[in-house]
Amino acid sequence: MKRSVIAAIIVAVLFLALSVSALHPVVICRIDIPENYMDAIAGQAKGMYSSKVPLVPIYVSVDACTEGRVYYTIHYFPVGTVGMSYAENDGYNIEKPLIDL
Repeated sequence: MKRSVIAAIIVAVLFLALSVSALHPVVICRIDIPENYMDAIAGQAKGMYSSKVPLVPIYVSVDACTEGRVYYTIHYFPVGTVGMSYAENDGYNIEKPLIDL
């Protein structure tokens, strides 16, 4: 009985953590980029990957910024990453499609 209760609590906490992560993935940025780019990246990375592929974003790592374009990687739970870029004049582009599936 105790093991089933503990297992249920662990599953509930994991579900809650994934739900929060899907709405607010952590953005890791070790370079200087404009604040509006950070807002755009955080806004784009929210939610599940798609309705057919249930992947939840855990964190986003900003990789580089060149000539007004920011390159970043979205890391999904349970597996997979997508390489993206963003520029104000061009919007979002997929640089590397979903891998590790």
